[in-house]
Amino acid sequence: MKRIMLCSLILMILCSSFLATAGKKHCQDYRQKLDNIQAQQRQANTHKRSHSLSSKEAKARDRWWGCETGKLKAKSKSKQAKKSKQKLTSKKTPSSSKRYKNSKPLVPFASNNPLVMRSKYQGEKLQAWLLFYQPAKKCARPKSIQHFAICVEDKRSQHTEFEKSY
Repeated sequence: MKRIMLCSLILMILCSSFLATAGKKHCQDYRQKLDNIQAQQRQANTHKRSHSLSSKEAKARDRWWGCETGKLKAKSKSKQAKKSKQKLTSKKTPSSSKRYKNSKPLVPFASNNPLVMRSKYQGEKLQAWLLFYQPAKKCARPKSIQHFAICVEDKRSQHTEFEKSY
């Protein structure tokens, strides 16, 4: 009797977990739209564009969360197919092209090549620079942009002195 109850309990837990994960798949479109808007927000934008993206993000987040919590019905596949066909066949409207004439598609990185960071100096010259350069204690964590600029200028001046002496 205990085995039957234990097996039925495990079966109920498995079924509920499968239903919980399977029910979220139809919300992926909403999540992708939200992620796309958030990626656009991370780019440099004008003040007006930032506000419009903020309102779009709030709407997209509410729509996605409504889908996740079951308060929003999933789109039917036939409607999604019709919309995707319309997007492919329809041309851009003149009003949308007037808004952002020079806008490029958002790409996270300009190239797929690996990013390589190298020090300006190598080997013995690097060791000499590290011994020579003495940053101010305030420059460890600058509190303002002006303070940061002062630190950068100090490093440049020490750099030119190092170049003259080395």
